[in-house]
Amino acid sequence: MIIIHADMKVLPEKREAFLQQTQGLLSASQAEEGNVRYTLMQDLNDPNAFTMVEEWKDAAAVDFHNKSAHFQAFVAAAKELLAAPLQVNAFQDATKL
Repeated sequence: MIIIHADMKVLPEKREAFLQQTQGLLSASQAEEGNVRYTLMQDLNDPNAFTMVEEWKDAAAVDFHNKSAHFQAFVAAAKELLAAPLQVNAFQDATKL
């Protein structure tokens, strides 16, 4: 199991465009084989800070997702929507090490 947190700080004037852009990414990613969870979370203290919480069955599923057309389209669009570079952290279940 792999869990990914992708932190995004959105330009305030691009917030609505960002939210629209994520809708296609969310639905397509949730439909991928190997996806367990794919959810956009908003920071409670900052309306322009978001974290995409992803849970994947294995590294192959993550690799497939990262190469998908919908993910690549989102990454390209995000360059115009984000106030700072995307920050990605990946985790594995340490209870099974």
